[in-house]
Amino acid sequence: MVANRIDTLIQKVDQIPTLPIVSNQIMGLLSDENVSIKKVAGLIEKDQALAVKILKIANSAFYGTLSKVSTIDHALVILGLKEVRGILLAFSIRNFFPDDTGEGFDRTRFWKHSIICSQVAKYLARHFRVQRDDTLFLSGLIHDMGKVVFDQYFHDEFLQIIDYVESNNESFSRAEKEILGITHYQVAAELLKRWKFPEKVLMNVFYHHAPWQDKNYLAGSIVIYLANMFTKFAGYPCLASEKKVKIDQFANSKAMDFIVQSGFDLDPETIEKMIHQIKDYIAVEGQGIFSFLER
Repeated sequence: MVANRIDTLIQKVDQIPTLPIVSNQIMGLLSDENVSIKKVAGLIEKDQALAVKILKIANSAFYGTLSKVSTIDHALVILGLKEVRGILLAFSIRNFFPDDTGEGFDRTRFWKHSIICSQVAKYLARHFRVQRDDTLFLSGLIHDMGKVVFDQYFHDEFLQIIDYVESNNESFSRAEKEILGITHYQVAAELLKRWKFPEKVLMNVFYHHAPWQDKNYLAGSIVIYLANMFTKFAGYPCLASEKKVKIDQFANSKAMDFIVQSGFDLDPETIEKMIHQIKDYIAVEGQGIFSFLER
């Protein structure tokens, strides 16, 4: 019965259109490893809204740049062309889904959680000296994309999921399995696979609640897992009333034991300090990073 339900859901996901790309011309250039930064910058500068977003991301306090980034050329050097490609894909995903349905799920809150998670992922990668990974911004931004898919394409069931989360003080994943028999990260992974996203992004999204199961991209999946949790600790969950985990419980969990054993030097005091720093960064940013949400 559950298998049949999953098949039905996946078939419906298969009907979701192909992702539109912000600029085929820019994406085409970025697929050329020998393309010059100047050429890409020239094209981006023709799209003022996109140029502003890229500059704001490059200037984000989470990136730790020492001086103000005022030109697209400089932004491309700071971010790297692969990361710019990820930003373009993320921009396409943001514009692919409409704004609030007006019932049950606050998509503005959802996207705020997502954009902060993308920034926290970069902050954590720098803090832990994770080898440069140009997929973390994108993975952080779209890790919960399956929830928007549920809200848009399975709206009545998603309202039941939200009610289950609130009534039983349960996680989204548990509620999704109970109501639909499939989780938001499973649906997101199917969709990203269909859209031919990099395997690393797909795996980071699929394992963002259980990085210990990722045998190929463990460091990235741990970073996205931590970024998701730290974003919630900083006061930006997807759903205001979703199940809350206390920092001390998290810091002393089996999951944290695994993460520490995997080379991430964390303890309760360090986690507290990092959460405070993340809150400070958000305060410094003001509404800057949220401009990515604007259409």
